[in-house]
Amino acid sequence: MTTAVDPVTYEVIRHKLWSINSEGATTVEHVSGSPVVHATDYNFGIYTAAGEMAIIGTYLLTPIYTGAMAIEVFLDRYDDIEPGDVFIINDPYLAAMHQNDVQFCKPVFRDGEIVAWLGCMAHQVDLGGMDPGSWCTTATDVFQEGIRIPPGRIVRREVLNQELWDTIVLNSRMHDTVANDFRAFLAGLRVAEQRFHELCDRYGAAQVRATMERTLDNSEAELRAMLRELPDGVYEHTSYLDRPAGTADGDIELLQVPCRMTKTGDRIVFDFSDSSPQSPAYGMTTRGGLLGAVATLMLCTFGSDIAWNHGLMRPVEVVAPDGLCVTAVEPMPVSGGAAGANWTATCSAGGTIAKMLSFSEKYENHAFGPSDGSWQLNQFGGIDQHGEPFASMYMDSLLWGGPAFSFRDGVDAGGAMVILAGGATDVEQQEMRHPLLYLWRRQVPDSGGAGTFRGGNGIQFALTPIDTTEVTGVLGTHGVAVPNRTGLFGGLPGSCARFERVTGSGVLDHLGSGRPVGALTELAGEHQVLPGVSPAARIAHGDVFECTVQNGGGYGDPLLRDPARVAADVEAGAVSLDAAARLYGVAFSSSGVVDPAGTESLRASIRDARRARMVALVSAEGRHSGDRHSRGIWGASLVTFADDAGTRHAACRHCDTVLGPLGDGWEAIVGRVVLGPEDLGSRVDVHADLATVAYVCPECITALWVDTEPVGGKDWRDFALAGGRA
Repeated sequence: MTTAVDPVTYEVIRHKLWSINSEGATTVEHVSGSPVVHATDYNFGIYTAAGEMAIIGTYLLTPIYTGAMAIEVFLDRYDDIEPGDVFIINDPYLAAMHQNDVQFCKPVFRDGEIVAWLGCMAHQVDLGGMDPGSWCTTATDVFQEGIRIPPGRIVRREVLNQELWDTIVLNSRMHDTVANDFRAFLAGLRVAEQRFHELCDRYGAAQVRATMERTLDNSEAELRAMLRELPDGVYEHTSYLDRPAGTADGDIELLQVPCRMTKTGDRIVFDFSDSSPQSPAYGMTTRGGLLGAVATLMLCTFGSDIAWNHGLMRPVEVVAPDGLCVTAVEPMPVSGGAAGANWTATCSAGGTIAKMLSFSEKYENHAFGPSDGSWQLNQFGGIDQHGEPFASMYMDSLLWGGPAFSFRDGVDAGGAMVILAGGATDVEQQEMRHPLLYLWRRQVPDSGGAGTFRGGNGIQFALTPIDTTEVTGVLGTHGVAVPNRTGLFGGLPGSCARFERVTGSGVLDHLGSGRPVGALTELAGEHQVLPGVSPAARIAHGDVFECTVQNGGGYGDPLLRDPARVAADVEAGAVSLDAAARLYGVAFSSSGVVDPAGTESLRASIRDARRARMVALVSAEGRHSGDRHSRGIWGASLVTFADDAGTRHAACRHCDTVLGPLGDGWEAIVGRVVLGPEDLGSRVDVHADLATVAYVCPECITALWVDTEPVGGKDWRDFALAGGRA
């Protein structure tokens, strides 16, 4: 663009574009009657004429990038786009995460030329398929899932395509809700387009276009400058997607999603080529889901310092062949792809970004562990209290605890990175609409990962059917047998996901007699832990269903947490006395205050136990003791330096003990301690094929990193710096 925009006008237009986008989003939310939309599973965006993200709403982020992909498809397929057209798509193999995420995109014309696009989407409560809600957990191909909408026009020259509208709406079990969402889309687009034209009328379309382009260029330039400050190298992290294996004994299979991130100069390449192959089962994601996941990570990691828009994706390349669990192709089922392998990919890519940022004292406070471990689908359907069929997705699962940082604890029930301004289902609204009574929705003590700074605790909620015979739950998640939300620099992982059911509980008798129920253990009946994927979980009248979410990992060794902070957590009910002693090594007197001498002794005994189990590969005699040059850091754990010959070494940042050369990987020069259940949070489960391992300083026995890795050892290196630096 050659149009010049003075700085004041630039800022006025840029902020007005944000206002226009917010008004479009608010219109969608106010017109829609869907509880899913009201829980913010939707978004609105303004795109450039070429389809790049210019203004991004703060709600569900992943589909904003697939919106850019959709506009690219529309521009490629149609050479007769005209004013008054509105395009629609939900095909996950082209530009969506799954069929429920329907996109509406509208071109904005000035003087016969497209100057921008407006886009909005929302998760639809049902678009057909074999299961109510269209999350089809047992589908073996895409044809068993909800209707696929190819790229087309839902409105042509301001005239509604009634045939297409009716075809889509009548394929839904909840056609009134879907139709109202579509009306909300059109209302939001209409309002935003009107405001956009008003802006162009005042400042000129050329100035508005130039502002959008300049905003993207500025963000790109700022990110590239930031990347040039960080060390070139290869950074790796692996996360796992666990799911029922379909065997009679209830085995769980693991799919791996490793990410190898290469940073060179001002460019990043995320390589997922070694991910597990696609399979006809729940959790596969398409390339759109993978790209949307990476875009969400880039926006949320770097967007705190830099204006977030498509400029943050320009220096990024994502590599993966077709046919993997993160790049599924037709006819693989992908209804679970909105919260399956793509979320696991975010965990893996997020781990690599955190490892890179932690080499910079300037940027180490930007590093955080995986923020969104798994979405726990709670989709219920049946006959409601009015004798009508219903299907509803409960959004309470968004209230998980946030990850810890190098300077603060994670936020309790802090919500999702993928929906920054997200909310949760309104209890009263759900009870009014559906025949399910909440017994509780509350934070769970000890559910965040322990650390010098602890991960945030998340919630659990419990429901029981009322005024109906039974409901059927479609449940789907991962992270029940592996903690996806790992910690950083010695912090422990957060809790795993969990579904439980008590049949024949007698809960309504309790309530009817005035006796409150505070825990499942207070109920009679049969107690069952349900599989992570349960396609037809029957919840009958008198049964209780409970969901407990995954939560954020800690930062730093828990033994280094200030005992006063632990005491405050115990007093607030965030940490139990058991965890205070077992994980943090904090002792209390009989009067309930911290016992300094007892704490010192308890922490020493925990270190002694680590030392007794530690396996160290490098002896103290092999460590460097000469002059140090070019000092650097790696998070809270390492000091890096070069010797006189230029060989890079590492020392413990806690005790300054020199550990050894980095040439074969830092993992080879520290101690290794396999952690058992007694070393982890009470709600952490680890698959039999995996082990949780603490990498510790052989001298001070401080935990430097905690990984969940194959029992035989991990086959990735956390980092290998370029140019002989490691």
